[in-house]
Amino acid sequence: MRGSFIALAVATLVVTACGQTPGGSAASNPPSASDMPVRGGTAVIAIWQEPSTLAPVYANQTVSDIVNYGVLEGLAETTNAGEYVPTLAKSVPTVANGGVTVTGDKMDVKWELQSGLKWSDGQPVTSADVKYTWEIYLKDPKVNTRTGFDQIASIDTPNDATAVVHYKTIYAPYPLNFYQLMPKHLLENEADISKSDYNRKPMGTGPFKITDFKAGDSITLEKNSNYRLAPEKPYLDKVIFRSVPSVEVAMAQLKAGEANAVWNLTAAQSVDLDKITGLVNQVVPGPSVERIEMNTAQNKEFTDPNSVNPVLGDIEMRRALLYATPKQQIIDKLFFGKAQVGSSPVSQGWAAFKGPQEGYDPRKANDTLDKAGWVKGPDGIRAKNGARASLSYTTTTGDATREKVQQVLLDEWKAIGVEVKIQNQPSSVLLSGSCTSKDPRKLGSFDLVQFSSAPGIDPHSTVLPRYHSKNIPTQANCAGQNYTRIKNPEIDAAIDAAGATLDQEKRKQSYATALKLLNDAYVIIWLYDRADIDARQDALKGWEPNAWQRFTWNIESWWLKK
Repeated sequence: MRGSFIALAVATLVVTACGQTPGGSAASNPPSASDMPVRGGTAVIAIWQEPSTLAPVYANQTVSDIVNYGVLEGLAETTNAGEYVPTLAKSVPTVANGGVTVTGDKMDVKWELQSGLKWSDGQPVTSADVKYTWEIYLKDPKVNTRTGFDQIASIDTPNDATAVVHYKTIYAPYPLNFYQLMPKHLLENEADISKSDYNRKPMGTGPFKITDFKAGDSITLEKNSNYRLAPEKPYLDKVIFRSVPSVEVAMAQLKAGEANAVWNLTAAQSVDLDKITGLVNQVVPGPSVERIEMNTAQNKEFTDPNSVNPVLGDIEMRRALLYATPKQQIIDKLFFGKAQVGSSPVSQGWAAFKGPQEGYDPRKANDTLDKAGWVKGPDGIRAKNGARASLSYTTTTGDATREKVQQVLLDEWKAIGVEVKIQNQPSSVLLSGSCTSKDPRKLGSFDLVQFSSAPGIDPHSTVLPRYHSKNIPTQANCAGQNYTRIKNPEIDAAIDAAGATLDQEKRKQSYATALKLLNDAYVIIWLYDRADIDARQDALKGWEPNAWQRFTWNIESWWLKK
């Protein structure tokens, strides 16, 4: 995020974007005086989902990242080209530079902090904060995920600037393990962080600090005088994230000049803005993939992972739903063809998997269900062994595009004898990633759920928590994200193999194996690969594309042209 990018020559661990440079910037001449950054001012960003929490240990919504990029930082981050670069660290440890030591099947990683780092309250950032972050992710029962942290055996802090992380095994995605640090001095005496002020106003080292969070109204960020690049940056004095009820309201505020930027548009919505002078669409081919996940266990709160969904437990039913999903027609109708049919959760980068799912074929869907013994009743809805083919279908309320997709599929699936009941929920619930907040994905209280997620450059942070059987969320351990409840030893083995080597080509092959097996299980319908589309007034300058981070990733460089 926030510093100058440093090209790293990484032997053994090389990370590129597979020859694909999403959203790259064109070369330009030196800026004129009118294009030089201006200091001061307040930028208003309209957000049409409100974070249920901003604490990194609990946050799961994309909108939480949108806010937190201005506040929280970690040891390293990712450039648009897919390279790891240091943020709070002096450099990214590698085998080549001596920062990573591999002994047998174990690995040690030595992180060195930059000197003079401070939290926004002026207290020093030390290696104790690195160790504390790990400890919190392990011991707090409400964390969203423990991926990566559960692979750490111990951390030594020989001095305030050095943290030596001892991994239980080789863990290839280590560079982004500590992507957001937590302040030990502020939190170590908190009995429950989720009930502290930190939950709404997390303290960080970034260019801004959160000074106000008014639920249903706004989140205010003000310049952090202790930011390591101060007083040069940030240019803005203040950023206000204004909560609005829908993307349509957000767009209206942008057009009226009441907001300087809007987060998260569809291709169809961006077409309208292209025609308006003074407004700019920011389009980056990001890694987000819209999908429908199917719960193979019983639809009930804190479902038993060993139970079987009476409808979706049948692979032939899942296969038929895929056959009856007109992906390309949805893209053509709702996105003017400006999206790609989905095929996996890893849509770009060095491990991109493009093995296609079967195409739209309603006749094949009907034949599949007929052969599987799903018989149509007088009302046209099928049944088998006393189970009626009736399913709940959940996505986020207030998202007009997703609701249109639901209407298309409701009709398509009814035509093959499957009844669908819409049960949408606010994003603060559905995407909370929390059992406490009643996220149905965590609890297992859903049949079909539509949402998107965007993996980082290393796919392990997505593939491991979402598709390994050990990461099925339960009442005893809610941290997992395997929402389909799939349990496949071959998938587990391939994922484990991918994470246990630093050889990138071997990792790529293992991920391909796991993702093909996942598709063969028909537990997820990959609808479409989503571009990251945001919009801003032309007067809001300084934004740069980054396919692997959110559009506020370099907010310290934003400025308002007078």
